[in-house]
Amino acid sequence: MVLADALISIPQTERGGEIAQRGFDYQSCWALSEMLEYELEERDYVFIFEYHDDVIIFDRENNPQNLTFVQVKTRETHWTPNSLYNATKSAPISIIAKQFLLQKAFLGYAHKAPKLMFVTNAVVKFPKVGGRTSFDANTLQPDDQDKIKQAVAKQAVINETDIDLSTLKFVQSSLSLHDHTTHLKGKLCDFLSKKYEISTNLHIDPLISLLTTECREKSKFKSGDITEIADLVSKKGFSSKAFNEIIDSLNTDDSLRPSWETAKNVFSGLNKDTLRLIRLEGIFSRVCIDLNKSNRNPTTVYLDAANALYDKNEIEKNLSLYITDVIGAIDKVYPAYALALENSGKKECIVVYSIIQKLLEGDVSNEKNIF
Repeated sequence: MVLADALISIPQTERGGEIAQRGFDYQSCWALSEMLEYELEERDYVFIFEYHDDVIIFDRENNPQNLTFVQVKTRETHWTPNSLYNATKSAPISIIAKQFLLQKAFLGYAHKAPKLMFVTNAVVKFPKVGGRTSFDANTLQPDDQDKIKQAVAKQAVINETDIDLSTLKFVQSSLSLHDHTTHLKGKLCDFLSKKYEISTNLHIDPLISLLTTECREKSKFKSGDITEIADLVSKKGFSSKAFNEIIDSLNTDDSLRPSWETAKNVFSGLNKDTLRLIRLEGIFSRVCIDLNKSNRNPTTVYLDAANALYDKNEIEKNLSLYITDVIGAIDKVYPAYALALENSGKKECIVVYSIIQKLLEGDVSNEKNIF
């Protein structure tokens, strides 16, 4: 039996996370931040959510060879060694012993023993670890290594000599417990800057929402419906290929979206002074963010109305008068939305956005009589 078949046929030891979804926001943010590192290193990967373990990482979509089982746990206080490997009445198999059980189940199917990771937001307080946020279990003090082996051997029924602590890594994530989404945004901004430099104008908030929603949907898919490795990858996995397809798709769409650089040219033609342009840049950015949200909001409604009124001939006659007339016409039809946007200064930016969007799309038929 090859590893791909073993992933499907070996029964899962734990499926509670698939149902409970406890801590998944943190889990998904950590997985996405890890994917960004893989992308920068140009490594192939597939991250599987809530299948055998919190996260499984393997090296390729087809015929995977190497596995990493990841436990992602959040905690308000630090972890003691005992809390990680000691058995209790309510938990006769500890966190670490469960991971070695998984490793034992998959030994022989991969080229080498699956790696194990314990990821947390909190400090893991082994003696003499110092300030390290990432360390392998085989670098711990000999007494600590012996205690881990003894606990795992007893709980998982594994010979101590067969326990390879070099395969177990402890990681304290840089993502905070209560503000991990904001930290992920920072990592994503850094990633986009490094990978694309100035070649992308992707908006961070909608991209974060899209990626985290994708991870959440993967975790919810029922494991019982998985029958082959292709199902596992497509239904519960997020691969390098899928990640790049999303980015490429958004980059393509983004090239057809109005940018501030283009809008600035329009506003300059309307004789806006420097201070007004600075203020308009901030307003235009907020309009772009509103338009990238999945929900219907005053900005999207106003843009739809502006698009419906688009008239290239009137724009060429008098751009300033056209913008004023369009705003007046929309305000009459949608007074509630007009009021919501009144003090934000967004109306002018939305109409300019509409003009640029239509010009980028090419000439369209005059639809001004929809009202």
